[in-house]
Amino acid sequence: MQNERQPLGLTKAVQGRALRLIQALITAAEADGHTCSAGQTGFAPPPHRRRRAHPHFTITAQGQTVGFLVLQEQDRTEHVATEKELADAKKHSWVRIPRFDYTPSERLRIILSGGQPHRASEWADAPRHPLEEQLAETAQEVTLRGEAAERRRQDEAEAARQKRSSVFYASLAHRKPRFPADESGVFEERAATR
Repeated sequence: MQNERQPLGLTKAVQGRALRLIQALITAAEADGHTCSAGQTGFAPPPHRRRRAHPHFTITAQGQTVGFLVLQEQDRTEHVATEKELADAKKHSWVRIPRFDYTPSERLRIILSGGQPHRASEWADAPRHPLEEQLAETAQEVTLRGEAAERRRQDEAEAARQKRSSVFYASLAHRKPRFPADESGVFEERAATR
C-alpha cells in the first residue's frame, strides 16, 4: 500500500496515520489468530457509493470475512458561485450551480462490511475520541462477528442433524414389520428369552 501514489485514495496529510491504523488492526487480528489480506487500495469510492465499495483489506475470523474501508471525511462549506458559473447558468437552463463545496478533512472513518454486526459497522474520528482510541472496539467487533458466524454454522449443522434424525425415525414408523405376525406367540417367546 505504501508504494502506491495515493494509497486508499487518501490525501498525503492522512496517509501515514491511516496506514498506522491499518497496521494496528492487522497486528491485533493476527494476534487473535485471524487471517488478513489486502483488497483494492488505489482508489477512493465516490461519497454516495462508499458503503458499497470493495474493501481495502479483509480480516477473516473463524471463517467469517469482514471487509474494511478506510475513508477520509469531507468538510462541507457553502458554495460561492463564480462569475463564469453564473453566466453559464444564465446562458444554459440545464447548468446547475452546486450548493456546497467539499474539501478533504483530516478526519478518518473505518467502515466494516460482512458478518452479523454487534456494536457498530462504522467508527469515525470525533473531537475528543480519535480512531486510535477506538481500535480495540473495532478489533473486538471482528472477533464477535466470527464467533456469531461459528455459532450460526453449529446451529445449522445441529438443525440438519435433527432433521435427518426425525426423517429417519419417521420412516421407521411407517415400515412394515420384518417378520409376519406370529399368532402362536413363538416369535414373542424367542424374543423374551434373549
